[in-house]
Amino acid sequence: MELRHLRYFAAVAEEQSFTKAADKLFTAQPSLSQQIKDLEEEVGVKLLDRSARQIQLTDEGRAFLPYALQAIENSKLAIASARQVAHQKNYQIHIGLLNVAELKVLPLILERLKCEIPDLQIHIQSLTCLEQIQRLKNAELDLTFTRYAITHEDFENLHILTEKIYLVSGQKSVTHKTCLSVQDVMQHNLIMCEQNASPVFYEHVTDTIPVEQMPTERLLWVTNVLQHINLINLGMGYSFVPEYLLRFLADHVVILDTNFEVQALNLYANYRKQNQNLALQLITQELKRV
Repeated sequence: MELRHLRYFAAVAEEQSFTKAADKLFTAQPSLSQQIKDLEEEVGVKLLDRSARQIQLTDEGRAFLPYALQAIENSKLAIASARQVAHQKNYQIHIGLLNVAELKVLPLILERLKCEIPDLQIHIQSLTCLEQIQRLKNAELDLTFTRYAITHEDFENLHILTEKIYLVSGQKSVTHKTCLSVQDVMQHNLIMCEQNASPVFYEHVTDTIPVEQMPTERLLWVTNVLQHINLINLGMGYSFVPEYLLRFLADHVVILDTNFEVQALNLYANYRKQNQNLALQLITQELKRV
């Protein structure tokens, strides 16, 4: 029995469909079906009931599933443990971060790392929050800086900072009103960061501004920080920005007063509790003092 058999079985059990499971696993449906048949032959019982329109677990399959899931999880933990030891032995640390952490946090820790561990290899990757968390769980990263506190007992979260979100605009599109309402904002072009690029930021803005009610021609979508800054500086419309971006906006861009507030953004350092990487320990000590 191989781990791929268990992963395939778990995917079919979750999706209740060979087609959906094959899509999820990026494999062909006939191949997936054959792998499940091979697994059933090895176990010696039918794990799936294929007679209904929707695939169902048999009683034997329901008994088998939790152990299969545990085996899959244990394999991930084994890989993570081995990778962490390799990073530690080779004097390496792998860090994922957002732009705000690169600007506000990285300068605080790099100097001490190089001073305390001169031979340390520091690998830094700029990634979205979700990309970072997935790589942290896979032990491809030792430390991440995201907008999320990971709710899992294996991980620690350090709150680093909280940032206000401001409404800004180039002078060409500034209104004569001194204090804007939500409805006032919705009457102008709005530069929005796409959900996949920054899900927490997107959620906080859309919790306040019902962008789904705005005409599509008034919405300009961006996928990265540079696009966001350029469109604001070009005077293409109003936009919401976290505090750290204010320094990159042109002199003619102004902060607009509003009679509402967008929920502030938090930044967290996330890492696995059992990670014994010396560089990680130095970083977390430093962050706890900030």
